[in-house]
Amino acid sequence: MQRRDFLKLSSGFPLGLGMLGLTDEIVAATQVGKDAPAKRCLMIFMWGGPSHIDMYDMKPQAPVEIRGEFSPIQTQVPGFELCEHLSNLAKHTDKIALIRSMTHTDNNHSTSAHWMLTGHKHKVSAENFNAQGDDFPHIGAVLSHVAPGSADLPTFVALPDEIGTTAGAVTPGQGGGILGQKYDPFRISQQKGSPMFVIPNLGMPQGMNSQRMSTRMELLHQFAAQSPPVSIENAETIAAHQNRAVHLLTSDKARHAFDLEQEPAQLRSQYGTGVFGQSLLMARRALESGVKLVTVYWHRDGSGTDTSWDTHADNFKGHKDRLIPQVDQPLATLLEDLQQRGLLSDTLVVWNSEFGRTPRINKNAGRDHWGSCNSVWLAGAGVQGGTIFGKSDSHAAKPEEDAVSPADLSATIYSQLGVDPNTTIKDRLDRPFAISEGKVIHGIL
Repeated sequence: MQRRDFLKLSSGFPLGLGMLGLTDEIVAATQVGKDAPAKRCLMIFMWGGPSHIDMYDMKPQAPVEIRGEFSPIQTQVPGFELCEHLSNLAKHTDKIALIRSMTHTDNNHSTSAHWMLTGHKHKVSAENFNAQGDDFPHIGAVLSHVAPGSADLPTFVALPDEIGTTAGAVTPGQGGGILGQKYDPFRISQQKGSPMFVIPNLGMPQGMNSQRMSTRMELLHQFAAQSPPVSIENAETIAAHQNRAVHLLTSDKARHAFDLEQEPAQLRSQYGTGVFGQSLLMARRALESGVKLVTVYWHRDGSGTDTSWDTHADNFKGHKDRLIPQVDQPLATLLEDLQQRGLLSDTLVVWNSEFGRTPRINKNAGRDHWGSCNSVWLAGAGVQGGTIFGKSDSHAAKPEEDAVSPADLSATIYSQLGVDPNTTIKDRLDRPFAISEGKVIHGIL
């Protein structure tokens, strides 16, 4: 085969040879997790670090330089208080288990995020470096490896953006890490400046049919067999991407799963017209269709622009006017939508971030990074709603009762999905690693 013929062939292949971000799930679904409480999981990761003390763990009796400007309100559950600006979510606390004692020792966005997304502490504690192949894999990547879904859909999906620092460094812990790129998520990106989404071409190009696609794949494999040797990892990755692409191209289920136009206009409006709300709706469609784990990351409005939850200045204005209004109604709509569809009972929802914020307000009316104490919450799939687990001290500075680690959170997620947290995976050097070193948080189940 001549080089130009191969290039012509590969360019006619709709998703291309180099398509990354698709997991290796060509094998049939396993029985792992068959009888587990959760059939699927939605991880909502608020990049930047929301202020736990101003949203979920308020201290109205603390000095003003600690308690800040907001007041708590009573919610659906007596004694379960939230920030006054979370009035919509407050109607659904009967579905939520709130953990007020999450703790770790890292105050860097990059490595704290890795810790919270994977359950494993990064080998360094640092900022502004790119994800590497020796990072521990995201929980979704582990699921793709040990309990893949059907061939019609990816097991692990991420949207609407890949998170990174303002300096442009891609945050570790979002992909396959030590398992390899073939376990990276299927990524769906929104169009810049719009809540619309860019979906990879999941339809056959004009003039293409299944037989012609099969023939082209056969030719590609013949070419690969005659090509100069490449690393086993790269060969496996390319083969996995090619095979997955063909499955998605011929799957009506995949096209349906990622088509927001199928949703009623009224429901789309209830989720909110912003990127976050539409991301939650897209995630619900994907999960309902058969995707096992979707991570929705908080997005940036533009490259190099810090529109995250990193409120070092004007913390209260930022939370009140810009941030909380973008999440309150969409979160409430999500929980109600899942319940009405009968999905909440076997869908695990996890609200998470890399850390909380400092108890003491700084000179710029902001709060800084604070790994020592944070609040996360879970809902659905065996989670006991209306529960508050753990307790922080009087300034929400450190856990006072029932401290929870990132490893404990990962163990709980795996366990609810029917995967033993003691399961071992191996890196590309055949070294074994436990997927979690934590303990299941039975107090919320």
